[in-house]
Amino acid sequence: MNDAEYRDGPFQNYDCGEDTGTAVFVRVCEKCGRFVKADETVLVGRDAGLSKELNATCSRCGRTHMLFMGFF
Repeated sequence: MNDAEYRDGPFQNYDCGEDTGTAVFVRVCEKCGRFVKADETVLVGRDAGLSKELNATCSRCGRTHMLFMGFF
C-alpha cells in the first residue's frame, strides 16, 4: 500500500445528493482483495441504484468493482 492509499483509508465515499445520501465502498478489488485506486465519480440512478460500470483500478486485475457497503 502506498502513502496515498494509507492516508485515504480503506473506504471511499461518494455524495449522491439529498435523496440518496452517501454511497460507501470498501477500496478493495472484488477479485483479488488488493487495495484499488477509486474513480473520481460513480454512476447512481435514482430508480436503478448503482451502475454496473467498473469503478476502480486494481494493480493486478485492471478495471474492477469496489465492494459496496451501502448508502448512508
